Amino acid sequence: MILFGSCVFFYKQGTPFFSTGLGASIFIMSHMIVLAVLAIIEKTKLDYKHLKFLVIGGVLGGLAQVCWFLALKNGKLSTVVPIRNLALLVTIALGVIFLAEKLTLLKTIGIILGLIAVILVSI
Repeated sequence: MILFGSCVFFYKQGTPFFSTGLGASIFIMSHMIVLAVLAIIEKTKLDYKHLKFLVIGGVLGGLAQVCWFLALKNGKLSTVVPIRNLALLVTIALGVIFLAEKLTLLKTIGIILGLIAVILVSI
């Protein structure tokens, strides 16, 4: 959590000085360097059968990063971050619909409380 929270602070500091596309590109390339080193260390082998899921996820993630950088450039950090974290709702919905994950009463209450928190923080 410290890494995620800290990196967002630094993104916000850099976004005013780069175009959205360049800022997102630098962000993504920085990730690629770290992950490439990790893949080499782990001696990862490609699973071509399931590669399409990572490619689709990567394309969607790249588009999301462009939107994220636009929001960081134009919005307040304290507002943009909670709204961005509403992506959790999409993830939960996809898990329930496509992976048959269970949505318990406790999880539902957590989702509602999370929505309330985002609304309160964004005001």
